[in-house]
Amino acid sequence: MNRQDKKRKKVQAPSWIDEAIAQNAGREIFRWEADGKRYWIKHGRPTGSTKIHALGYRVSGLPFLHPVEAKDPRQSVRFEAQKLQRLHEAGLPVPSVCWTFPDFFIMEDRGESLADRLKTALSDEREILLGECIDALGALHRAGEYHGASQVRNFVLDKSGNVSIIDFEESFPSTASLRSLQFRDLFLLLYSLHRQRTETDYPRLIERYMRSSGNDDFALELHRLYRRFSWIARLIAVDGIRHRLGSDAEILHRLFESIRR
Repeated sequence: MNRQDKKRKKVQAPSWIDEAIAQNAGREIFRWEADGKRYWIKHGRPTGSTKIHALGYRVSGLPFLHPVEAKDPRQSVRFEAQKLQRLHEAGLPVPSVCWTFPDFFIMEDRGESLADRLKTALSDEREILLGECIDALGALHRAGEYHGASQVRNFVLDKSGNVSIIDFEESFPSTASLRSLQFRDLFLLLYSLHRQRTETDYPRLIERYMRSSGNDDFALELHRLYRRFSWIARLIAVDGIRHRLGSDAEILHRLFESIRR
């Protein structure tokens, strides 16, 4: 397909799109099947961080608090669709974008939620799936890219067991270094796995990430983070305090414990 054909494909709406949108009015993202194929239709949504969020990052330096760049819905559509297409053309594990419009885009359906599958998977299957997940993130990082919202819910699994990454709408100011954003990705993935109580050998998972990504000092960076916030780790290790602080403190406690091993 030449460049002109690709451009034409982006602007000609499929015949079923009006029906799909009418039947899913008010939904930001939904699945649709047409002509024997399954798609996801995603409308743009604003991105950004609150002032409190930004202040929390400046004070604490916690990776998951790094402020997100502000974009309106149309800017989000344009950013995500272009990034997905660039990554897909580079051979990275992401869906291809089929059509792009000002307020939404349509991408191929790459399968079921990995997060849901992990909740029911037995030990051997769970380790295989986690390996595929961490390798997908590692491949993205080795290519000099970042995700931005790398929670396990943003990984999907096809019928052949291949893992793909979705939801690339978040971007960051140009002052943010690629290294800091990739470290944030790894931290968010580990945090989200602890959130849904996924049992695994986390040090071994981190080692696998470092081999696949080339970021071979991120385990050391995680230990440095732990030492920097060891006072928080000691505080939330106290049962009564941890329960008062809520679920996020409980998750951080489990994450810090896995880093400390």
